[in-house]
Amino acid sequence: MWTRKIIAASLTTPVYSFLLACWVVIPQYPDSGGIADTVNGLLMLTATYLSVSFPVIVTYGVLTSVFSDWVARRMSMRFEPLVSFGLHIGFGLVLLWLGAGAAVLYWMIDRYLSHKDCRFETRQAWSSLIIPVGVVVAAFGIVYLGGVMQDVMHRL
Repeated sequence: MWTRKIIAASLTTPVYSFLLACWVVIPQYPDSGGIADTVNGLLMLTATYLSVSFPVIVTYGVLTSVFSDWVARRMSMRFEPLVSFGLHIGFGLVLLWLGAGAAVLYWMIDRYLSHKDCRFETRQAWSSLIIPVGVVVAAFGIVYLGGVMQDVMHRL
């Protein structure tokens, strides 16, 4: 179960960071300097949110999810998903609405992995932690290369 929770956290963090960045950047698109600035802002915010939320989701999120599922298993089978969902939201609300959004997304991904009856090994869980790091490096790299390309184009 721990391995599935860690993998769910590794998958939740990039998706949540991207959705949160879209929620901030996309409404401001008409006021921005164009599509390039919007994409740069989207990538930078995604990487920033990912850097901030990844440690929280992997530590606090995994621990509270294990506890939520432990409590939910003690309930009737009919109410187990509802109790687990409610506890995930409750623990997410500790970090206000941002945490609740991440908790709902985490719960959905974890339930999907559980429903698919995926079995993961410890090595796979550790390897999955590379996903968020790779997204951060890729986002910053794309923004950097975009800036380099703009400088080259201005000098020509």
